[in-house]
Amino acid sequence: MASMLVSSSEQYSGKSSLCLGLGVILKERGFKVGYMKPIGNLLIDVNGSLADEDAQSIRKLLGLQDEMSSITPILLTENLTDDALMGVEKGLDSKLRAAYEKISSGKDIVLLEGTGGIGGGAMYNLSDPEVATKLDTKILLITRYDSAQAVDRILCDLRIIQNTEILAGIILNEVSLDKMEQVYHLVVPFLEKKGIKVFGVIPEDHMLCSVSVAEIVEYLNAEVLVGANHMEDLVENYLVGAMEVGSAIKYFRRMPNAAVITGGDRSDIQMAAIEAKVKCLILTGNLRPSGAVLGSAEEANIPVILVRGDTMTTIEKMEHLIGHARIKQEVKIKRIVKLIEEHVDVDGLIDEMGLAK
Repeated sequence: MASMLVSSSEQYSGKSSLCLGLGVILKERGFKVGYMKPIGNLLIDVNGSLADEDAQSIRKLLGLQDEMSSITPILLTENLTDDALMGVEKGLDSKLRAAYEKISSGKDIVLLEGTGGIGGGAMYNLSDPEVATKLDTKILLITRYDSAQAVDRILCDLRIIQNTEILAGIILNEVSLDKMEQVYHLVVPFLEKKGIKVFGVIPEDHMLCSVSVAEIVEYLNAEVLVGANHMEDLVENYLVGAMEVGSAIKYFRRMPNAAVITGGDRSDIQMAAIEAKVKCLILTGNLRPSGAVLGSAEEANIPVILVRGDTMTTIEKMEHLIGHARIKQEVKIKRIVKLIEEHVDVDGLIDEMGLAK
């Protein structure tokens, strides 16, 4: 049985997406795939029990039958944190190994997802390198490449790992097109000279950072005025409608698949957004638009949602929501799989894990 722990330099680097995409690809190649997120840090209520949101989603999307208590045996509750700070022994190592034994039974490969950054869980002696050592698996490090400072993060991660023999290699993720040349010609050779295997360079893809209109409605606690049949439409960006109406349409058309945030009393901006065929109208201040606006939006199949908060608060919430988008839609899964197949050395990873089929 083979395994690999997917870790990262920081939160929201793409660990869940990579585990999901690799899981789909390996299943399609005939391997029996298991998945674990040993330490759950994104806790939600599922039928009265706590579970990790990412782990719950991946379990469903990969069609796994394992119990959530084995997929995520350790949950980062306040009580657990307090006990760790007070030095209370909780038997976490035994719990981890017992769950891993259950998950790995009958599997060819188990993909493990790390917790937050690479050092997450250190106070419980369960940082990603410690988990990898205890379960005798290697680490695949995924790093968001936002600038050359990503190289510093990678080198610092190596110092945290200490035993570099457990590092299988890295994947550079979300590389913008204008940085691709620098990454391929300078960064990859630099890392490989340091003995770090680069398994892939994945370009930035705005669709993966998109959120559905339904997710926006839920997160903003909004009221849907029209467009209830288009809740699964994806929004990739947001724009603020606070300009003169004369320049609004050109502004809205420059950014596709966007939601427009504007005051409920700005009917001129609302009509301009509808004419520009935006994905969604978010109206702030709990001010209802005119019937003419709602009729035009409904005819154009553009959802209009109403929020109680002011524009600035709504902008801040949208910034957080889009920056932390989850993988839930089938179209996103297909895109992830395609990106991995095109930009990651999957055969090299299979060899590294010791799989053969």
